[in-house]
Amino acid sequence: MKIVIIEDEKDLGILMRNFLVKQLNVKAPDTVEIATTLTQGRAYISQLNPEWVFLDNNLPDGKGINEIEDIKSSGSDYNRKVVMMSAMTNLREEALKKGADYFLDKPISFVEVKNLFPVSKD
Repeated sequence: MKIVIIEDEKDLGILMRNFLVKQLNVKAPDTVEIATTLTQGRAYISQLNPEWVFLDNNLPDGKGINEIEDIKSSGSDYNRKVVMMSAMTNLREEALKKGADYFLDKPISFVEVKNLFPVSKD
């Protein structure tokens, strides 16, 4: 699984990456990349073609909410999931209308992040 986290708070991005790697048992060639700007995030998305994108709203070079549609449409033939993250809960409805699959309130609850990925029962 490939995941891109676009989050300008680098420590939060690192915490999320570490949590996802552990929870999803991510191993090479799968990867989880952290971008601190939209520009860097777009580059990772283009390079990796991730299945999941975690997207903050307030970034140094723009608003994540304005990028949801482009991020969703730039995927290959599978259904890329976009998770909008913001402390501004009033953005939830707009983010979902623009195509976000999920909306996480900040501060991020890692229980909610874990719940995004159903556990397969063998």
